[in-house]
Amino acid sequence: MKARETALRSALLQAQLDLGKRDYPMIVVIGGLPGAGKSELVHRLNEWLDPRFIDTSAPWRHSDEEEDRPYFWRFWRHMPRKGRTTVFLGSWYTRLLYDSAAGTLTASEQRESLATIQRFEHMLYNDGALLVKLWLHVNRDTQQQRLAADRLRLQHLPAAAAQWAEDPAAAQSAADQVLAESSSAAAPWHLITAEDPRQRDLDAGATLLRMMTERATVARSGSGATSTPCPPPAHVTTTLAAVPNDLRLSKPTYRRSLAEQQQRLQSLAWRAHEAQRSLVAVFEGWDAAGKGSAIRRVTAAMDPRLYRVVQSSAPSDEERAQHYLWRYWRALERRGRTMLFDRSWYGRVLVERVEGFATTEEWQRAYEEINDFEAQISGHGGVVLKFWLHISPEEQLHRFRQRETTPHKQHKITEDDWRNRERWEDYERAVLDMLALTSTPNAPWILVAANDKRYARVQILRSLCDRLEQALGTQP
Repeated sequence: MKARETALRSALLQAQLDLGKRDYPMIVVIGGLPGAGKSELVHRLNEWLDPRFIDTSAPWRHSDEEEDRPYFWRFWRHMPRKGRTTVFLGSWYTRLLYDSAAGTLTASEQRESLATIQRFEHMLYNDGALLVKLWLHVNRDTQQQRLAADRLRLQHLPAAAAQWAEDPAAAQSAADQVLAESSSAAAPWHLITAEDPRQRDLDAGATLLRMMTERATVARSGSGATSTPCPPPAHVTTTLAAVPNDLRLSKPTYRRSLAEQQQRLQSLAWRAHEAQRSLVAVFEGWDAAGKGSAIRRVTAAMDPRLYRVVQSSAPSDEERAQHYLWRYWRALERRGRTMLFDRSWYGRVLVERVEGFATTEEWQRAYEEINDFEAQISGHGGVVLKFWLHISPEEQLHRFRQRETTPHKQHKITEDDWRNRERWEDYERAVLDMLALTSTPNAPWILVAANDKRYARVQILRSLCDRLEQALGTQP
């Protein structure tokens, strides 16, 4: 066994160094019933591998900061960048296992929880991540002996974990069902017999090495991807054409309506804060459509302590080393606050699609990934609105010319803006597909007639207020 350990450690280190040169991360999930030796295995892996390139995520008692955000936020925070490894001791399976064993989930809730996990893992797999899930198994007698010898640790377990440990039959039954239904070709569970600690560590290390070696030598074919095909553009050709471009507000009407809607929003923002309801508003639209000025009219109505504006630009090197949704998951604020996204995750199906920064497979599967992301926000009590600010090509040209001749606006016009304008039809097809595939009851797209900036600003404010009133239980 000593000889096996020496050879295994050397091979694991070499595989880890090879991983550092590759364009994908490794995610290791370690699960098992209490007493299986999960913590001891994590210690062993940290001893065998180079600690500079491996992180351990070991959530214990959930903090208020975590509970104030959608459940998966806590895991996105610890996702490894390409070439690195994160070991999750306690993972996205923990809550499902505890609740299943306690019998607090209905059958439909359990199915939905499993489906969410499977979509999450498929998304990571499709993005290139190597997922290794290890389940440590011990028999009932061994488990009870170890728990009896480690009463100190049991005293510090959270209530749900302690209940799980005290009812091994229910825990085992729940684990059997979850393992059977969550093992897939993309993310299979590997069963490790953990009766003998040294053999457990060697078997787990050997499994890890085998998965790393296979992943390094086999080209990914994209099998297991769950892409959503685009509908033919003709299916939604009238969507943007139906947006009226002749709606106008006079200055007196605009000033009166703006003040009225801002006053409504000021009150509603505080009510949402007190009710612990978050607001996520996404602003997308054509270049020069007035997204920034509309956002400023929204923030002018709110206390600065209640909102945050997130401006999306080209991803940094750190962001490119992660899944494209990583930076947006990390940006989510706590309950009761507002996030205004000046451009957003929809860049994957707009500029990245049109300019070829994402492959066809990547942007096609993004529709389902985005819908799932927004569903988790709304499922946690968030209110999601998405605005597409629509202007005509003629109005855009007029605004481009204005920016070129106005000194304090010249920084807003770039060569990219002119180049994007030449591809108007390509972007329009992408917009139509986006609207058709990502407008959902909980996260609808609102088409804003933005040829007149005054009309657009009031329409956006009114839509925000109406949706908040509806969410808070008061009809407009």
